[in-house]
Amino acid sequence: MDKHSKTKDIILKAEEIQWIPFSLPGWTGTTTAAFINADLEKAPFIAMAKLAPEANLQRHYHNIAVESVYVVEGELINNGEVLKAGSFLIHGPGVEHGPHTTKTGCTLMFIQFPGVTIEDSVLV
Repeated sequence: MDKHSKTKDIILKAEEIQWIPFSLPGWTGTTTAAFINADLEKAPFIAMAKLAPEANLQRHYHNIAVESVYVVEGELINNGEVLKAGSFLIHGPGVEHGPHTTKTGCTLMFIQFPGVTIEDSVLV
């Protein structure tokens, strides 16, 4: 039996990424998002978000998802701590995190496993 997956690579070039206006309960300020992978058969849920200066996401937790947040550009402020570009924020289910805000604006990459839904995000 062949142990190698027959699933093809997911390739999305920078110029192909589609940014759309995005908001959820608990978000304030201007945010756009790009959904890189929502097919959980192929890979974890991956999304990106661009937060404008002073955007804010209320403190929350996820019941199911493990979440990794990578700061691509700018600075994210997580619960008062500044995370510069290149920083990671990682937490498991039930771990409260945030509020998230930014003074400079920032671009974030979210990797969530096994995926996250609006029902899985609980505002504190």
